[in-house]
Amino acid sequence: MGDDEAMALARRGAALVLLALVVASAAAAGGPAPVAAQASGDPVRDQGLQWALDVVGVEEAWSRTRGAGVTVAVVDSGVDLDHEDLVGQVVGHVSCIGAAGDPDRCRSSGQDDNGHGTHVAGIVAARAGNGRGVAGVAPEARILAVRVLSERCRADACHAEGAAADVVAGIRWAVEHGADVINLSLGGGSLQTALGCAFCEAIEEAWAAGVVSVVAAGNDAILPSGFGDTAAVVVTATTRDDERASYSSRNDGILRSARWPVAAPGGEAEEDPAQCGSGGSPLGIISTYLADGGSGYACLAGTSMAAPHVAGALALLRSAGLGPEEAVEALLATAVDLGPPGRDATFGFGRIDLAAAVDRLTATADAGPDPVGTPTSAPPTAASAASAPTGPPPSSPTAEGAGPEPEVVTPDTQVAAPFTPDALTGGGGPAEVPGWLVAVALAGIAVTGAGTVGLAARVWREG
Repeated sequence: MGDDEAMALARRGAALVLLALVVASAAAAGGPAPVAAQASGDPVRDQGLQWALDVVGVEEAWSRTRGAGVTVAVVDSGVDLDHEDLVGQVVGHVSCIGAAGDPDRCRSSGQDDNGHGTHVAGIVAARAGNGRGVAGVAPEARILAVRVLSERCRADACHAEGAAADVVAGIRWAVEHGADVINLSLGGGSLQTALGCAFCEAIEEAWAAGVVSVVAAGNDAILPSGFGDTAAVVVTATTRDDERASYSSRNDGILRSARWPVAAPGGEAEEDPAQCGSGGSPLGIISTYLADGGSGYACLAGTSMAAPHVAGALALLRSAGLGPEEAVEALLATAVDLGPPGRDATFGFGRIDLAAAVDRLTATADAGPDPVGTPTSAPPTAASAASAPTGPPPSSPTAEGAGPEPEVVTPDTQVAAPFTPDALTGGGGPAEVPGWLVAVALAGIAVTGAGTVGLAARVWREG
C-alpha cells in the first residue's frame, strides 16, 4: 500500500470531535489582564503555550538579535498573506507550481491553500509584541513565501502535495530573490527513496550562493539515507520533555548520513484538545494557520515544525553577523547533547540552544576586536566528524533528468476546523469583552510514516 492510500485509509477511519468554548482568560472573565501579557504583547506566548521558544532559549538570543536584515524563504504550500500575525513579514511571494525546475516560470500568488506553509512561516517569523497571537523564533526576519505544494483531496483525505521539480524551481527562485535561509519542511513520495534526493542539486547551488537550506528529516520512507553529504541542516524532532518524538523513530538513516543533523522541538499530538488553549499545556507547536474568514492558529506536531525552529535560529545567527558556515558551526557547536556522547543517529549533533549560541558569540566578541569572530573550522561534515558514521554518497539527479517525477509531500499531515467569530459568540462577531477566548477543534488523524496529528485552535483577540 502506497503512502497516499495508507493516509487516505487512516483518514477515513478518523473521527472529528469538536469542542466548543474551552476557557476564557482572567481578562475575559472581567478580571485584570495578566501582567505577562501586558509586558510582552503576544498573548499565546504570555500564557506559556509556546513552550518550544523557551526550550531553545529565544529570550536570551533576543537580547542580541531578533533577525533583522535576514530573509527566510518558506518553500511550502504558500503563506496566508493576510494573516494578522504575518502582515508586514512577507516581503515577496510566488507560486512555482508547474515551473518544472525553471525559476523564470514561477509566477502568480504565493497564497496558501492548505495551512501547512502558514504554520511553518509563523514558527520562523510571526510578529512579536503586536498584541496578537504568537511570536516567531526570529520576529524581525522577513519571509519569502514560495508555493510549491497545493492541497489535493483523494477519497476524503486532503493534504498538500507537489512535484520535486517545482521544489527545485522554488529553491532557485528563493536564491535569486534574496533568501539567506531556505526552509524545506518537505518529504518524498514512494519514488523518492529509489531516485535519491531530487532537489539536492538545487540545495548545493543555494549553498554555493551563500544560502543555508534547512530540511525536515521525516523518516527513511520520506527522505532517503542517500541524502548524504548534501550541504543542508537536516532536522529531527524532540518533545516538550526533550525526548525523541514518536514519529521520528524511523529517521536514523538520514541523520546518520546527513552532513549537519540537529534536533529541534516538533512536539507530539495532543492527547486532550483542551491543552491547546488558555490554561493548557500543549504537546504540539502552536503557530499561525489558514482559516476561513480570518486569521487562524493551530497546534501541529512533526519534523515540519522542528525545521522552522532551526531556520529561525539560523536567521538570528545570520542577523548577528555570521556568514553561512559560521552560523551552521555555531548552531552545531552549542547544541545540547541529548543522546550518547557526541553526534548520534537519534539527535544528530543535539537539540539547538540559542541561548548558548549567543553566549558563544558574546565570548568571541570579548576575545578580540571582531564582534563576530572567525570560526576555528568549517562546519563538521559526516566524513570529518569523529563520531559521525558515514553513509553512501548522495544520489542527486536533477528533476529534469531523473526519469519519472517523484511526488513530494509534507511529512506532517493535518486537518483543521478553525472556528469563526460567529461560532464563538453565537453570531454577530467577537464578543465585546477584553482578553482572549480560545476555541479548539480536534481533528483525529491516524498516523502513517512520519505522520502527525493536527490540532486546530482558533484564537481570537477580543475588545
